[in-house]
Amino acid sequence: MYILAVLALVACAGSSNRQVVAVVNGEKITAADVAAMLPYNLDSTRADTVKKQVLDNIITRKLFAQEAKREGMEKDVEYQVELEQKALVNQRLYDTVTASGNRLTEAGVQAAYQLLETEAHLKVIAVPEESLAHRLAAELDQGAVFDSLAARHSKLPSAIKGGDAGFSPLLYIEEPLRTRVMALQPGQRTGPVPVAGKWQIAELVATRPASPGPPPLEQYRPEFERRLRQLKRREIANQYMDRLRDRITYNPEGLDILCKPIDSITEADKAVAVAYRDGSKYVKVGRLLSVAARFTAGLDTAMKKYTVRRAIEEDLMYEDALRMGLDKSPDIVRQLAGEREKVLYNALFKKEISDRLVVTDADVMDYFRQHRDDFPSPDSNQVAGMIRSRLLTTRRDARMQEYLAGLKAKVKIEINQAALAAVKKEAPARAEPKR
Repeated sequence: MYILAVLALVACAGSSNRQVVAVVNGEKITAADVAAMLPYNLDSTRADTVKKQVLDNIITRKLFAQEAKREGMEKDVEYQVELEQKALVNQRLYDTVTASGNRLTEAGVQAAYQLLETEAHLKVIAVPEESLAHRLAAELDQGAVFDSLAARHSKLPSAIKGGDAGFSPLLYIEEPLRTRVMALQPGQRTGPVPVAGKWQIAELVATRPASPGPPPLEQYRPEFERRLRQLKRREIANQYMDRLRDRITYNPEGLDILCKPIDSITEADKAVAVAYRDGSKYVKVGRLLSVAARFTAGLDTAMKKYTVRRAIEEDLMYEDALRMGLDKSPDIVRQLAGEREKVLYNALFKKEISDRLVVTDADVMDYFRQHRDDFPSPDSNQVAGMIRSRLLTTRRDARMQEYLAGLKAKVKIEINQAALAAVKKEAPARAEPKR
């Protein structure tokens, strides 16, 4: 039974953002849940209407998630929820590892500012495999043309220009490549250098004073410090990833198997190790079939192997994050609950709403005949796609209203109108950009 009522209780004592705004079949919706979905600078004349719409959307999602659980759909979405959890926890690991990058010293700011005053013109080859990078370096030593190798092998957009990356301030060349470049003379090149998950070889074409130079530091300081924090966090993250990659040893046979057509991978293949982590723990081909299944047509072998290695690195990051207890953080637990609810909602919506929608060619023609005056063209084929989309939308909305009404008829929903009216969007904290 659907009940719209004012709750007599004032939920959780203490902070207003924990006050209960609604209860859906025993599950609470707090003021914070509603506030998180409100737009900033909400017009006061529309506030009550928008809050009600937001709460209705939250209630709908919760009803769908509850029904999906009752239908036993949690196992169907388990893998997707695992991916969402890994993404959330790994992002928290990134934030934790790189937190020290937010701390700047005046000496560090001054030194970094000086790096804006000089620009370097580089040619760069970037490849996903260390072995390939060393082979290309050997070919360069034997007289191969840098531009040709870059055009054939580099995975950077500059490959189409023979690896020519143009001029860039020294500050924006990622470490450890920057340090190597600063030791070069024009015409010299680095050996293979690990940078952000790829192996890079850079040739210094020229250096010059920046023209125009950077604005005076005191005029530019707020924006410069923001960018500098971002760069420092990225450098710290790259250092962490370098240490993490040192913990992984790959088995070429396992990588090669995952590059085969997935339907040709045998049971024996699935038992082959792809990588060894921390000296002994290994990952088998079978564990990574879901990664191989997502390879797009035309993806070359090098990028397939890069994708596999990235998946293994993310698994190792996740294990680090779990050991640190980052998955137990209250806000991570809350976000994951929301992601699980969203995944369940989408799964049930697909099953009960979108998969049940059918618009036949006859339906399209009937609509065209009945609304002939709405279309300037006498040819139904020219508007068939638009008509089909319109019919699908109309039938989806009708099916949604019908199905949602059925869900509401089976459960108890209580709403604390006073708590809803009191919900306010908190002013956003100044956030640093994520990776």
